[in-house]
Amino acid sequence: MRTLAKNKQKMYYALQSGEVPIYEKDEYGNIKYITIDGEQVPVETGEYELGYSEPVEFLGNIALSGGDSEVVEYGIDTSAYDATLVTDKGAVPLTETSLIWFQSEVGYKDTTKMIVDGNTADYRVLAVKPILNEAKYILGKLTK
Repeated sequence: MRTLAKNKQKMYYALQSGEVPIYEKDEYGNIKYITIDGEQVPVETGEYELGYSEPVEFLGNIALSGGDSEVVEYGIDTSAYDATLVTDKGAVPLTETSLIWFQSEVGYKDTTKMIVDGNTADYRVLAVKPILNEAKYILGKLTK
């Protein structure tokens, strides 16, 4: 079975790419800066969090299924996920740590350094299940 082009929708994915520093913020949520040698530098807290690559646009067939059923598909209870994504095999390099933006806009924590805000994503890939000509991804909704 192949995915039909008319059923594909535009989405964005980001791959986990290491750790990024956490910056101090003021009471309005803006990053605090200090001036060092005439250059504005963000103030780091000394802590780090998971970082993600710049989001990439792709097309895929997403089904907003999941829920309260007792059926177990691919060893995962269907109540444990919120959507499934099907793409052509090898079309996107998604892993179990990838993020998907479907209905939300990609957000950034620091636009000068293009640090992606993973909290703005709609879904996290929970499992990758390759099929003969396709790849099926089990997605979990991120709470905001």
